[in-house]
Amino acid sequence: MNTGWMGWILSGIVLILVFSIVALLKNPVKLLATGERAEAIVVTMATLVGSPGQDSLKAPVFEFKDLSGVSIRISSRSFTAFPSLQIEDKVPVAYDPSNPQNAQLLVLKEFVLIGIVLGFLALVILLWISGILISGDPSMEDPFHLLPMVISNLKLNPVRFPALFILSLAIPACGLGTYLTYQRANDYRTKGLKAVGIVEGAKSNYSRLNDGDLGRETFPMIAFEDATGNSHIIRRALAKPLSRLQPGDKVEVVYLANHPDRGIVNTWDELWPPPIFFGLMMMAFIFAFRLVIKNTI
Repeated sequence: MNTGWMGWILSGIVLILVFSIVALLKNPVKLLATGERAEAIVVTMATLVGSPGQDSLKAPVFEFKDLSGVSIRISSRSFTAFPSLQIEDKVPVAYDPSNPQNAQLLVLKEFVLIGIVLGFLALVILLWISGILISGDPSMEDPFHLLPMVISNLKLNPVRFPALFILSLAIPACGLGTYLTYQRANDYRTKGLKAVGIVEGAKSNYSRLNDGDLGRETFPMIAFEDATGNSHIIRRALAKPLSRLQPGDKVEVVYLANHPDRGIVNTWDELWPPPIFFGLMMMAFIFAFRLVIKNTI
């Protein structure tokens, strides 16, 4: 059975992605397996100036001490306009004792590029399998005929495969959503600064409903001062009439030092519903995935 030009091209793309993942993981895996552990602390921020009108990108710069007590500085590989780590935050690090500058921060954001490459690899393979199923053309198979084996073992067909395809994308998306929203909630809970907010009034948002009518949501507006004395106004996410807050009421506000304008009322419903929702959706999709795998459609 001959492999067509499309099969060879897709095989080349997959091999390039696999080699890219191996190259990206080689050093981190080596450090995780054989490197020394230390606790690094954020001492400053490296700044990458953006275009006019755009926010500058920042990356935390960490300092840790090696086995001989020498201070080593390394910078995060992840530049962002809104870094989640702040000065004096502590994170674990793995490093090579013979070359301490070769260090790996043990935080998830340092592996974003690897995750992107892995995701693209998975998407290419899924689209490739989809093309084989839809076209029925054996020339689209890979040179080693591994994909036909996968199709046969999983009993894939044009009806069964779309369900697995959608679920294989939905599960990691919900997993990422769970992680990001949990991290946000945990940052507010562990690193947040507290202040007293006063309800100043309410603000209404209008939206067009399916029947053409205008729908209105009213949100209590809350004013507070951060640790530097600057005033900020935030809104309570729970819209009236569900919120019982009235003008003049006092509430506890929690905010992050680098973004006091994004403060929230310090209640569970401002923090935990998103990670709970994404977590439950991920478990439901995993359960559905197992059902599809076990049953033939």
